[in-house]
This record gives sequence, C-alpha cells and structure tokens, in this order.
Amino acid sequence: MHNKTIILPTARAIRHELLQIEDQTLFLPNYISMSEFLSKLCIVKDMKMVDEDSRVLLLLEASNFSSFFALRIERNFFTFTKNSSYIFKFFQELSAEMYDINELDTSDVYAEYEEHISILQELYRRYEKLCLERGILDKIFLPKLYEFNSSYAKEHKDIELRAVGHITNFEFELLLKCCEYSNIKIIFDATKFNSKMQDRLGTITKIEFEIGYRYKISLNTKEIVEKEAIKQNKNIDCESFSQSLLQVAFAKKKVYDFIQKGYEAKNIAIVLPDESMAKHLRDFDKLGNLNFAMGEPFSTSLIYQKINASCMAIENPSEENKARLQRVGDEIYKELFSLYYKKTPEIDATKLLNFFLELCEVTCEQKKIYNEQVYLLKNILPSMRDMSVKSLISMFLQRLNSTALDDVRGGEVTVMGLLETRAISFDAVVILDFSDANVPKRSDKDMFLNTNIREMAGLPTMSDRENLQKYYYEMLINSANEVAICYVNSQESSPSRFLKYLGIKEQNRQTEQDYAEILFCEPREQIVPKEDEIKFAYSFKDVILSATKLKIFLTCKRRYYYKYIKEIRNHEIPKDMPAEHEIGTAVHEALKNLYTKKSSYTDLEELKKDLHKELDAVRGKSELDKYLIEMQKRRLETFCAFEIERFSDGYRVFVCEKELKTTYAGMKLMGTIDRIDIKDNTLEVLDYKTGSYPTFTAKNFSEATDFQLEFYYLLASQLKEVSSCGYYDLKEAKIVKESFLQEKLEILASHIKDLLMIEEINFELCEDVKHCQYCEYKIMCGRE
Repeated sequence: MHNKTIILPTARAIRHELLQIEDQTLFLPNYISMSEFLSKLCIVKDMKMVDEDSRVLLLLEASNFSSFFALRIERNFFTFTKNSSYIFKFFQELSAEMYDINELDTSDVYAEYEEHISILQELYRRYEKLCLERGILDKIFLPKLYEFNSSYAKEHKDIELRAVGHITNFEFELLLKCCEYSNIKIIFDATKFNSKMQDRLGTITKIEFEIGYRYKISLNTKEIVEKEAIKQNKNIDCESFSQSLLQVAFAKKKVYDFIQKGYEAKNIAIVLPDESMAKHLRDFDKLGNLNFAMGEPFSTSLIYQKINASCMAIENPSEENKARLQRVGDEIYKELFSLYYKKTPEIDATKLLNFFLELCEVTCEQKKIYNEQVYLLKNILPSMRDMSVKSLISMFLQRLNSTALDDVRGGEVTVMGLLETRAISFDAVVILDFSDANVPKRSDKDMFLNTNIREMAGLPTMSDRENLQKYYYEMLINSANEVAICYVNSQESSPSRFLKYLGIKEQNRQTEQDYAEILFCEPREQIVPKEDEIKFAYSFKDVILSATKLKIFLTCKRRYYYKYIKEIRNHEIPKDMPAEHEIGTAVHEALKNLYTKKSSYTDLEELKKDLHKELDAVRGKSELDKYLIEMQKRRLETFCAFEIERFSDGYRVFVCEKELKTTYAGMKLMGTIDRIDIKDNTLEVLDYKTGSYPTFTAKNFSEATDFQLEFYYLLASQLKEVSSCGYYDLKEAKIVKESFLQEKLEILASHIKDLLMIEEINFELCEDVKHCQYCEYKIMCGRE
C-alpha cells in the first residue's frame, strides 16, 4: 500500500491528478486538499461550526453599539447581509495570519484609521463573546481554540505539499507541529511574484532561494531535496480585438487548432479572468464541446426567471418588463402581485415559495437547490419581521443567484477561472480577456486598512495579492506547451501590463471579419437560405409613389420587394428606451399641435410655454420619457428664438402635417409635409429634422436617391407658388435649403420616365453593402 500523502490546493487539482495516473497503478498515493488536511489537524471540543446565516445574525447582534454607525453599514438585515462579507473577510485575514486585532493600534502610527480600528476591535470582541457563550465555532477563532490532532498527524508519515501561492502563518504553525510526527516536503516555484513566500520559508529553513527554480525542501531537516530550473514557455500567441464577443471565436479557433496539432481535448483549457465570459462561450457552444468548471448559474433556470420577471413587472410595468413576463409566463406574477408590498409576518413565506416551485417545471438538481435555500431561509425569517415581501423575495433571489448548477453536458475542453488552475497543468491553454482590468483583478480586502498599516502589521497588501495572481498566471503559462491569449483593445479596455513582463507581443494573424464568420456564418446560412434571384413582371403605372418608396427602389430593389410587394414588416422588440426616431415623432406631433392652434408668435416666453405644454401632452408615461422630453425642451430653446425672428420677418405657419397627392411626369405622387410657411403669398416648404439629413454638392447631386424635398415642392405647388424647400434642423435651429431643386426635379422626371417603362424587374441585392447596415431585411438577404 502507498503510504505517501500528497496535499494539493483544490479538489479539482486532485481529480485532475487522478485522471493523469488512473492507468498506472492500483497503489495510489493518498490525495487530500490543503483545507481538508488542515481542518483534520484541528480539534475544538464542545462547540459546533456556525452556518453562514447564523454567522451573519450573530454579527448583526454584535454590531448593536452606538459607534458602529461610523462604518457606514446599515444595520437592517437586508443591507447588513450584503456588507457583512467585507467584515468577515477582514477578520478571516487577521486570523489566518495569527495577528491580534488589538495590536492594530500600534501599526496605525499616524492614527489615520483610529476610529475604524476601535470599532472593528469592539465588534470583534462582542462577536467572539456571543460565539463562546453559545458554543458556536467560527473559523476566524480557530487559531485560538484548537487542539492539535496528533493522532491524525501520526497516520501520515510521508507528506508532500505542493504549495501553489500563499501559505499563511496559521498553516505554517500546523505544518511545523505536524513535523513532529511526519516527514514533510514542500514543493514550490521561486519567482519574482512570490517573494514573501520565499522569505517565510527562508526564515524557517535558513535557505536562500534563487528565482527561476522549482524546489523540493524538507521541512524537517531544513534542506533542499531537489532543485530544477523552471521551464520558460515562449510558445505563446497573442491577439487583440475591438469587440469582446470576437474572443469567443478566438477560443473556438484556437481549440480547433490545438486538436489539429494532436492535443487531446481533455488536456486543453480555456481560462477566464472574467468568468462572466462563460455565458457567451456557452451560447456559442452548439455542439457541447466545453465543460464549465464554474457550473451554470441558477439564474438561467425557468423558476428563477419567472420570479425575477414577476418582481420586475410589479415594480415597473414597462413594455420591456411586460414582454419579459409574457415570455416566461405570468403564473407567479398573479400570485405575488397582491402580496408584494406587504410585511413578511402577514404571509407564510415558506408556503409561498413552495407554491412558486409547484408552478414551474424544474430538474431534480434545480429542485434540490431551491428547497435547500427555502429551508435555510426559515432560520432567518424571525430577523426579517420588519422587511417587506419585496425585500424577502429579493434576498431569496440573491441567494439562488449565488448557487450554480452542475454542467452535465460532458464536453472535454474545460472552461475555468484562474483559481481553479492551481497545481494543474494543461498541454494547451487559451486565456481570454487578458485586460488591465482583469489581470490582475483588484481586491476589495483593503477596505478597512491602507497599505502602510498592512505592511507595518505584516498583513498581505493589495500588491501582494496582485502578485499572487501574476504568479498563478506565470505558472499556468509555463506549465503548458502552447498558450493563446487575447484581450479587447478599445477606449474602455486596454491590454494587461503583465504582458510586457512576460515578453508577449500582439500578433494579429487574421482579420476580425474572419473571426466574426466563425461565429455567425454557418448559423446564418442554415437558418435563412437566401433567394438567389427574384424576377417577375411588375409595372409602376398603378403605383402611387412616395419619396421613401422611390429611394428604397433606387437603393436596393430587394428591400423594395420585401417591404412593398411582400409587405414583410419589421418585428419591433418592446422596449422602454425610446429610439431617436420616436423622440423625433413626439416633437413633430407637438409642433403640429402648437401651430394648428396658432400660426405665429411675437413673444418668446409665450412660445416656450405653449411648446412645453404640447411636448408634455405627447410624452410617454415613464420617467425616462419625461427626462427625454425635458432634454428636448432645453434643446429647442434656440429653435424658439429662431422662430420669433422668422415670425418678425413676416413668416406665418400656413399648414402642418399636410397630406397631398399630385401627378408629375405621368406618375401619381403622394407625401405628408411637416410644415409649410407663407410670406408675401408664397410658400416655403419645411421638413423637420431632429437627426441627420442628406446634403448635396455640385459633384454628387446627380447621384442622389433622396428626392423628399422635390416631392414636397411638387405637392405644395398645388396650393400656391413655392419659393423654396428646405430641412428645418431643430437641433441647430437653422434651415438648410435645397440648392439644386431644379436640377434634381429633372433627375426625378428621368427616374419616373424609366419607372413607367418597366415591365419586368429583377429584384436583385444592392451592390453597396453599406446600405445593409441598418436594413431590417439584412438577415433574410444573408448580409449579417
């Protein structure tokens, strides 16, 4: 039997190790994780381990003293639950390093944190007192209370610890005690980024370590057993992208390339510094080639989505929330609506949550997790008597969202976060999002103390934690045969400065278009088979032509076919953020109503007042609509001043939103004119614009496809003589007149002549794909 015990940092590292040696021998070493091994070395009699909820409740109780408010953490249960993690992280850090919290005063030499430190000391004392009185053990008190389990230590005569990262003072204490019963060897890599680890081991063993080497040292004899140079991996590919989603294509291509080179899929990993990228990888993993170490968020389950959608619709009955509710089903919404703002004691919370479960189809795993959270919630319900059902449901959703469902798809390529890679080596590695914001990630553990105090107290600083992450990346990269790295390089994102240290330079071997095709080309061709040719007899002789219809025909005949012959309408997604054209429509409506009641103004304030009144009348009901209309009011102030000048110059509004028809060059024309002004019995035709509008020069007017002002000129000429036509730029408060009116009228007549001669049309795709960018039919045409 194998008597050797190997300690690895994580359970995943153990599984990975066992997979590598599963066909070698039946007499395997005893593998155990670091946390499990150390916990078995500690015995605390007559105490039970605290659960997370009881822990928070006890800390809340301990925080009931007057000066606690200075920490700016509210003591209501809902808020305190979210913020208590920062306090526990701080206490745990002190505990791991065996630093007495009462000694912090001596490290704060400038008394910068004097008040905070005294509050935390008082909170710690009160919390410790409550735990001892009730026989509850919190792991932060373990170094004070434990008895060393020598019996367990004696069972492990030969121990090999693969130290990856930071060993705390408490862990060192236990290991040194274990040396009395066991032979302990520590394997670790000495690099620039773990100098503190080297210092600690050097203090214990009196060994001077050399950077760039892997050591095996005996903790018993304080000697070096083995020493070998760390391999420096230079086989690294690095590319950058302007869009984050293209990194998914990068990962797919690199995995494919690695497999083509002969690497087994199970020995390839995709590492995510930002684990939110997992969602996008999962969405594009149609063949199930990936397995996700972090699992699948419970928030993807139908029951979570139903409860969440119901809450959102109750709080804000917006179009978007209504559409979301309609998509997932409103059964829970109907039950929850009348209870949502009641106090928790008015309902049976457990019964309500169990009823929600009955309304949904769930898997066995989802049901198990859901029921566990309902059971745990029972313990804290007495502390939630002052909370509303809304807060209760919100907390319940947070707790569900913190859980994950196992990934059971069975893909062989593993997707994991950085910490999961400790003590694991892969043949090939892909690292995404290697940006300055992610590598290294900034920690929130320095919330209560600054770097100077931490250095004085011998506690890990932010720099130490960042170096630890760099150490993990360096080990991951050097242990692999090949590595591919990518990041987003944009105004919001820049490459990690760590790349420079590693000597990695960007080499973009393929265009972004190539990568985009990996994601979108095949699904597009499978889902939407485009029609190569659409050709049949067609005549314009009975068509009533508008400027928009003509522009679409001249720009893209295929779009004309879909829009006016097949009458395929674009699907509008319900949303609450109004589009620019919707705001423009509201402004148009307000101006129409304004000038229908009064054709001119002499007083600026009166004009503003009436315009504001009309804008308020056409705005939507949401707060967002109100805000956007208020913005329009401010933007239209210059317009109002310009209007007063026009009216003082003799102009009057003749008509607004006038729908007219006429015949020109043998073709029936129609259109609705935004506004026609009159002066000296002649008309000026105006088309309101809140956004962009076409302008032409002597060089390009002959290529025009937009004849809107020409249509308006012809239509308005039936009423009176038209002196000019122009776009009324409402943002800039100016009128941009059509400079080539007569010339474009001749071109329009020529186009109409050509249309009337048509007997058959090939509704072909446009040649210039820039017209496809915002076209509603681009997917049907295979141009997205």
